[in-house]
Amino acid sequence: MTRSRADAEALHPEHVKPLLGRVLLPREAEDAADTFGLLADATRMRILHALSMAREVCVYDLALLLGVEQSALSHQLRLLRDRRVVARRKDGRVVYYSLADDHVRRMVRDAIGHATEDAPPPRRRAR
Repeated sequence: MTRSRADAEALHPEHVKPLLGRVLLPREAEDAADTFGLLADATRMRILHALSMAREVCVYDLALLLGVEQSALSHQLRLLRDRRVVARRKDGRVVYYSLADDHVRRMVRDAIGHATEDAPPPRRRAR
């Protein structure tokens, strides 16, 4: 949308103009939505939460901690690694995982904080 089109067609052009050229492109929106879709899984969220509390954890210990089979955990970790949410390091035959970066750490922290915060009391309807 152009500025002139915003002036001509927008109900509130003063609200639209500052957003021109700043909204996500469809491909960027799809990539971000894919990341959230990947995180919309309880097992993967538990993995990320555990990793957010440590510098790194090996696959064996992570499986033990979460009570999941190593093969199932490895599958989930591969999905997370392919989307650059976690990073891995090999030391001989042992594979260690960590969160990829501080962006992921903040997403995990914020998602858990939002999910666990007390909901505000319901608003009363005016009579």
